[in-house]
Amino acid sequence: MKTFKKNLFAWFVCALVVLSNFSCSDDALDKKPLDAFSEADIWADAQLAEGFILTLYNNALSRWIRQETDDWTDNIVPNDDNGGSRHVQQGNVNINEDYGWNRFGVIRAANLAIARISASNSIDENTRKKLVAEAKALRAMTYFWQARRFGGLIIVDKVLTPDDDLELPRSSERETYNFIIQDLEEAVLDLPVDVTTGREGRLNKGAAYAFLTMVALQIGDYDKVISAANEVETLGYSLDPVYKNMFNSYAGTKSSPENILVYSRGEDFNNYINTRMFRNLVNVSNGRKLHATAVPQFNDDDLFEAWPLRWPSQELVDAYLVKDGTERKGLDNQGMPSKDFYANRDDRFEQSIVRDSAQYRNSIFTFRRGGNSHWTSNPQGSWGMSKTGYMFRKWMYEEDFIFWNLPVNWAEPILRLGEVYLNKAEAYARKSDLPNAVKYLNMTRETHGGLPPLSSGVSETEFWKYYDIERRVELVMEDDYYWSLIRWARAENRTTIPQLSGKLHGLDMELDGLINVIESPWSVELNFKPQRLLFPVPDSQIRTNSKLAGAQNPGW
Repeated sequence: MKTFKKNLFAWFVCALVVLSNFSCSDDALDKKPLDAFSEADIWADAQLAEGFILTLYNNALSRWIRQETDDWTDNIVPNDDNGGSRHVQQGNVNINEDYGWNRFGVIRAANLAIARISASNSIDENTRKKLVAEAKALRAMTYFWQARRFGGLIIVDKVLTPDDDLELPRSSERETYNFIIQDLEEAVLDLPVDVTTGREGRLNKGAAYAFLTMVALQIGDYDKVISAANEVETLGYSLDPVYKNMFNSYAGTKSSPENILVYSRGEDFNNYINTRMFRNLVNVSNGRKLHATAVPQFNDDDLFEAWPLRWPSQELVDAYLVKDGTERKGLDNQGMPSKDFYANRDDRFEQSIVRDSAQYRNSIFTFRRGGNSHWTSNPQGSWGMSKTGYMFRKWMYEEDFIFWNLPVNWAEPILRLGEVYLNKAEAYARKSDLPNAVKYLNMTRETHGGLPPLSSGVSETEFWKYYDIERRVELVMEDDYYWSLIRWARAENRTTIPQLSGKLHGLDMELDGLINVIESPWSVELNFKPQRLLFPVPDSQIRTNSKLAGAQNPGW
């Protein structure tokens, strides 16, 4: 009991700190010292209760930002020091690790907010309903983050006390998803349509409906996907005509008409090391980190000081179609001049990937041997150099000098309209309504990719081929592709996933710039096993909870 009271007080102090950063009025905080607040004070004051909800946001959304699950797929060749991702690619997953099972602290905080705010007579009804709706939606987001990994979960829908039986059973996967969906459907009723000034980054109806399309798609409730997507379409969001606007600047991410829920942190609380940028860029510059013979040398104003963890694979690059809708793959075009190989691609290619002879900041990057960014170009070693002949442009604030402890305003979308359209396309396809499936696939394909529309008369096989490609390039590095591959395999009763198996490829061009695709020397052997359709429940949880006996996921 003492531990719980200590943790609860910590939540309240965090809530007050968060509230002080968001609030325009300090009246509530002037009443008494922080350590004099009781639990009754918190739930009797709308401003303090809101501070608790803001702390819940921080803890719940922390699992939805900077997600690196693309690293587990054939989109990415992890850098040699990215051991965690390499282990998952190799299939080195085991029951002694916790892959996200223990989120009980966040769930308890959500339950506490729901119970106490609902019972408060001191908070006006509209505020009370809105705060409870936010807590329910954040509880749903937390449980869904877990459900994709484990399937059925331990569902706790009330505040437990030391007198309760704390050994709880695991619900089925279907029961778990029903609970998540119910939370979202209840929350959306009391969430606002618009997020007003001062409430940026908070949940609204659009976010709840968009999130519902994700949840329902993963469990196969296709009618719910379509109906929730229909609601999103009535709320005034639109596809951003320039794909990179959503990712490649703080202002662009915050203002994009496509982004539905955006997470952001101001420079007073955030450095580059806390962003995606710091892990997606080379570590090289003229002088001691670059051979004097490298062609070209970097612009004197460009210093690249990141600590990279990942590189785009040739498999990912091959997914960017040519503008006539055809494929142009590296292994099929060995010896082609690279300028011709990259010409006339899907618009998202250049906005997402830095390839050989492309400009980034003030410099031309050359990933070929004798260039400035090949893994042999740095006399200090290959660590900070590309392992595939490519680098990510997506998520990079290209005008910024990126250094680990410099402050930066950072924003990234968690939910956006493009994904809602693709979720709707998939739901229609699962219902064998290919004309509507193609219609919604074409939304992003045409607007963001600049590609010709896919014909409504395509076969089912052709649809799924191009849908895989579209989802892959549209949502690259957005915590989607791994879960889509798992979802498709489970929906089709498959136990093999080709994109999670085998060695990955990259480029090793000579100075002549002719395409030369090889197995990347840094690629591990991807090894997908059927039991990885779900991650294992940690064995420590099973051994300490008798209600979990025999409740391990299949194959573990």
